[in-house]
Amino acid sequence: MYYIIGGPTASGKSKLALWLAQRVDGEIINADSLQLYKNIPVLSAAPDAKEISETRHHLFGIYHNDQVSTAKAWAELAKITIEDVLKRHKTPIVVGGTGMYLNSLINGLSPIPEISNEIKKTVRETKNNLTRQDFYEYAISHDPSIKDHLHPNDGQRLNRALEVILQTGKSILYFQGKSKPSLDEPYLFTVVLPEKELLHKLINNRTVRMLEQGAIQEVQALRNSVSLDAPVCKAIGVKEIWKYLEEEITRDELISLLQLATRQYAKRQTTWFKNQVSNAVLITNPFDTTQINQLIQRKSA
Repeated sequence: MYYIIGGPTASGKSKLALWLAQRVDGEIINADSLQLYKNIPVLSAAPDAKEISETRHHLFGIYHNDQVSTAKAWAELAKITIEDVLKRHKTPIVVGGTGMYLNSLINGLSPIPEISNEIKKTVRETKNNLTRQDFYEYAISHDPSIKDHLHPNDGQRLNRALEVILQTGKSILYFQGKSKPSLDEPYLFTVVLPEKELLHKLINNRTVRMLEQGAIQEVQALRNSVSLDAPVCKAIGVKEIWKYLEEEITRDELISLLQLATRQYAKRQTTWFKNQVSNAVLITNPFDTTQINQLIQRKSA
């Protein structure tokens, strides 16, 4: 058996995973797309040296700045890692806030053929040149079957659906439902969803702490080596700190923008976990031992 812990950024899920690992002889496996990158440990809130020394961690800091992070690649790495941890009679604890990664592990990925770089470029340019509503209408004009399944605001999924229909001539819906779970092992899914007020407080405190611990220096190093469209620069905060380094905003404005961007990201994550995850143990306060002790009890039951 293994554990899966998901939830929005700054919710306390990593602390919960560390607590759990010490009690079930566990090892932590990253399921956060940005914590895969090695050059932004502070900005991505990756585990520090002390945490790594106390508990074995996997799939943190393994990507270079220009590597593209995908759910498929992560799921393959996670499957191998989970199986290795189980073979050594340890308990895998998968933790992260990237919903598509967790979904790919639990439900598997649809067997969609690879999309050519040419089509990816065409779709990306089309999306950039159209309004949100126009891009939605453009996508459904190519694949009318997705009209009742995707919202105009769901740009990423619309982008993917358009790529698939252009590459294969078949709707993305054709491929969905044909996926198989990556693992047969039983798991316990836990979702950490603090109340809005608590989550915002955690986010605001983390933002200040990150700046104190070197987030600005991390982005400065990125500016010296990559452009703003590099995959690693998708991390929340890179764009805002980049502006600060170019003296477009003040430090106070930077803090406000970082906190706002993180809250907005956390809201999207919260919506995903509420809508996509069922039969999960809900933790509203990862610092409440009364709540988290039930994870141990559920495994022993």
